[in-house]
Amino acid sequence: MKQLIPIVLLFTLFFAKASVSQIRSDDESRLFNPLTDDITKRLPSLRVLIDSAIANAPSVRYEELKADYYYYEQKSQERYWLEHFSFNLDWNWGKWNFRDRDELTRIDRFYLSESFRDNFAVGFYIRFPFATLVDRKNRINKQKKWIELSLVQREINSKYIQGEVIEAYNMMIQWQNYIRIYNDYQKFTQIQMQMAQNQFLNGEIAVAEYTRLKEIQTRGAVEYQQAIAEFSKNYQLLEILTNMNFNLINVLR
Repeated sequence: MKQLIPIVLLFTLFFAKASVSQIRSDDESRLFNPLTDDITKRLPSLRVLIDSAIANAPSVRYEELKADYYYYEQKSQERYWLEHFSFNLDWNWGKWNFRDRDELTRIDRFYLSESFRDNFAVGFYIRFPFATLVDRKNRINKQKKWIELSLVQREINSKYIQGEVIEAYNMMIQWQNYIRIYNDYQKFTQIQMQMAQNQFLNGEIAVAEYTRLKEIQTRGAVEYQQAIAEFSKNYQLLEILTNMNFNLINVLR
């Protein structure tokens, strides 16, 4: 038994190390660096993004539900003429007391009587207003047009969402390119600023020139951070529009 304990510990440490390595591997596969990685290769294709956005858009779903509702309204209009047919079935039961006068003998004699009665009646009628016959087809056609309007509006909403996805997708790519450009520009301004600082300390440039170069460096740093923020914003907007989680971790955040 004592000899088995080291073996068990060895296997435990081995599987624990393998699990940690797997976790690290999964985390590293999610890492994304806009300076070196291509975002278009880490996301689904644009067609897939568009289809997902349309399928999950509330505005598109709303118009589909409206079309279904108007379809049922159309069916109701097609069957509306049945409301002019009626079938009645009545049944009554009760106890009646009567007080009768003898009219034959002209003598004021009254008779009290009591009876139990059942009444049963069956009825059927047809009543057609003239407007029902004349306007029935027009009412049905109006409901059909409402269905067509909802389907057209659904297509309009789909096109609008498609445009939003394309714009967010292209803006994300554009801002990734800006990140690379501003990163190079920022590195250049940093080197320039280091040289300017040495020149300023040696009295080779004036304060005004040093200040101007410092403003250039600051503007470059701000533009670089703005590019990162805009890239992240369009990335998140794509996730919202498509209802998808891309699970990428931007290392520049």
